[in-house]
Amino acid sequence: MARLNDKQISQVHHIIDTLLEATEHFSILIKKKELNQSIYTFTSVVEGFDTINRLLNTYQTTHGKKEREKIEQYLLLIAQHLEKGNLIKTSEILQFSFSPQLRRLKEAFTETSSNTLDKQDITIGVYFDKTNPRNAYPEERINALIDESEQQGARLLFFSSNDVDLNKREINADFFKNGDWQRISTSFPDIIHNIGVVSRSQQSIIDRKLRRTTPFTSFFVGNKLYLPKKLVQYRKYAELLVFFKMVTNDSIIFDFLAEHNRAVLKPILGRRGENIYYIEKKGNHYLILDHKQEHMLGNKKFHEWIQNIVLKEKNSYMIQKYVDSQTKNGEPFDIRAHMQKNGEGKWQITRIYPRIGSKKSILSNISRGGRTEELDTLLIKEFGEKGKLYSSEIRQLAHDLTRHLDKLYGSALDELGLDLTIDKSGRFWLHEVNNGPQSTYHEKERAVNTIGYAIYLAENGIVNTNELQSTPDMKEQFNARSTDLTWANLDNNPRIAMLVNGIDDEELAVACAYVAKYEDVNFYLFNPKDIDFDEMLIRGHFYENNKWVEKIVEYPDVIYDRLRLRGIKGYNLVYQELDGIPFTNEFYGNSISKLEVYDKLTETKEIDNNYLIPYQEVKRIRDIFNYIENYGQIILKPEIGSFAQGVHFISKESNDTYFVAIGEKEAYYNEISLSNYLRDLIKKGAFIVQKYIETRTIDGQPFDIRVHMMKNENGEWSFVKIYPRVGVYHAIILVVRKGGYIGKIDSFLERNYGRNNVIDMKKQIEDLSHNIVTTFEQLYDENINELALDFAIDKSMNMNLIEINVNKPGIVNFEFDVAKHAIPYAKYLSEKKNEDNKELY
Repeated sequence: MARLNDKQISQVHHIIDTLLEATEHFSILIKKKELNQSIYTFTSVVEGFDTINRLLNTYQTTHGKKEREKIEQYLLLIAQHLEKGNLIKTSEILQFSFSPQLRRLKEAFTETSSNTLDKQDITIGVYFDKTNPRNAYPEERINALIDESEQQGARLLFFSSNDVDLNKREINADFFKNGDWQRISTSFPDIIHNIGVVSRSQQSIIDRKLRRTTPFTSFFVGNKLYLPKKLVQYRKYAELLVFFKMVTNDSIIFDFLAEHNRAVLKPILGRRGENIYYIEKKGNHYLILDHKQEHMLGNKKFHEWIQNIVLKEKNSYMIQKYVDSQTKNGEPFDIRAHMQKNGEGKWQITRIYPRIGSKKSILSNISRGGRTEELDTLLIKEFGEKGKLYSSEIRQLAHDLTRHLDKLYGSALDELGLDLTIDKSGRFWLHEVNNGPQSTYHEKERAVNTIGYAIYLAENGIVNTNELQSTPDMKEQFNARSTDLTWANLDNNPRIAMLVNGIDDEELAVACAYVAKYEDVNFYLFNPKDIDFDEMLIRGHFYENNKWVEKIVEYPDVIYDRLRLRGIKGYNLVYQELDGIPFTNEFYGNSISKLEVYDKLTETKEIDNNYLIPYQEVKRIRDIFNYIENYGQIILKPEIGSFAQGVHFISKESNDTYFVAIGEKEAYYNEISLSNYLRDLIKKGAFIVQKYIETRTIDGQPFDIRVHMMKNENGEWSFVKIYPRVGVYHAIILVVRKGGYIGKIDSFLERNYGRNNVIDMKKQIEDLSHNIVTTFEQLYDENINELALDFAIDKSMNMNLIEINVNKPGIVNFEFDVAKHAIPYAKYLSEKKNEDNKELY
């Protein structure tokens, strides 16, 4: 057994203490039967124990092996009982087996003396991936950090990823000594205070590898939408959130104002109170207040303003209910609580202060010209004696909310800026939570905790992480360090990768390879198992000399997603890893709710609802029978799932009998037997009942019109193929795969509706399809590049929308047409990304 030094043993001791605390909390949650929170805490316990094992494996020691093996067995038992919902047995294992074994493991490491690491030995790296922090941090903050590091006996090194030599484990860094800056070469620091935290996919390979060797202080917490979703998911403190919606089209803004009259528009990625607008509906006009500039616009001009400002970039704005928090003098205010972990690893309020704006402004942000004063002074002035109570309560809320958020992020947070406010009724609200808040007027106080917490982590050997940073552990995963594959020799043209499940879509993939060559872009395939998460490398499949060849390649610039499993269990880590890389399709996997689609299309004013077939969600058997009474013939279909599966045609015949067809199966029922059948059916899932539209060829065959659309090289919707799908003779429901066929639209329309109607009918199909697709896209936050619409044409030649397919519509026999849209659109996304990056930096 290798002997551990004092620092290493201190690391193990601290992690075990943290595990014991987490286990105690886990036990309390189990007793309260809070299953969701219990599972989340249990995951943290498992990750903590894995950290111990990794540390001990790194030090090549078998110390505590017997205890660790027992703990692993107990973790497996706990997981099995949690899965079964057996909370009593879980509690017993925790109390009588798992916790005692953790304490025995700690006792196994008591052979050493106390920790010998001295503060004078601690080196703190101040690091920014993109550039030296001296170029990114305000001078006042740099000076405060330097002064405080001298006070606490630590050494600061300022460096970026360009200054790192991974092979030598050295950095070139700026070091302030004796009043001058010096450039030195030295070994990696003990701890890294990192700024500009980003998601995993946006980190450089240097950034990733540094995190495997050196503890970091800060971790990514997501954008302004991620944290509210977290609070809602775990419910606690969700009532603090100010109601908001993503802005995907102008009708969301108009509807929001119709309901609330006043609102605030703010950018998802905004900072420092920039580009925030107060809007208010005043009769037929709309007031827009941008900080101190006021505009009154009519309906048309307001619509143009939304298009030019809010909708210029998709999913860039949210609309939020306006909270009336003003002083008696009409000045807007909020309360910023700057929270930090201190030198003992405990949360404290570094500074809490009101931010008071101008009467003419909607913002209280100091960086936009606001002012501040003492919190107690303001609250007492505005709320009288209640102000003292509010002051105490908001401080306590800041502590409690921060600790809750820290737990949600795996106890890996180091500082937060909470933006709270109080409305006229005395209710507290949470506007937003910021990573790395500004501290223009309290840099010294901030530096005390920044340096103290970094020293605390280094002294105790604490290595934090969270769900947005952790490396996934997947079996049979590609390992670039142990492979014999060669590197792909690519030029500087865009790298477009097709994400697949295995090497599927063979003909489409080959077509994409040919189109990519024509478009002068690099193209390869990969599947989830081809990703090396640690090295940020991929085992790419390149089409060369009529065969697929495996090579090592970096992450692509754009991903053409044919896997389409975003949000599906088992694939979340893949999509989290690649977050930040543009995807051609961001829609969640599998089918979407037909009911949701119909409801959204019904509510919008953008399309003529006459094209929608009457429908209703089935909540009880009577809903189905009512539709049969109203329409005579109906379709009953699953709310989610393939149209060809579980779709029933039901009609009322004479003598109170009912005819039912499912695919090629046909049967007759009386009312009682049909009721029993339907009752059993709807127990299996959610269904929609819909009027039946009889759509037949002149030969009596059922058919529909499939319109396949994709975005093109300009990011605009384009027609890939329009074609009729014709079923077998005398079938009630269209089944193409059994005796049916796919035809050509022009000849089909001419044969069934006459030559004179072909041009008008085809134009109607195209116009309606384009209108539905552009409207549908605005109804969802996610980027979509491909849709298929299915239409029925009744006896009066009226168009009726049957379905919208957002998953993977069939492409057999026209793969090359699909490729000619997919690759140019991916290239368009790459160019757009480059333009956005230029504006950003």
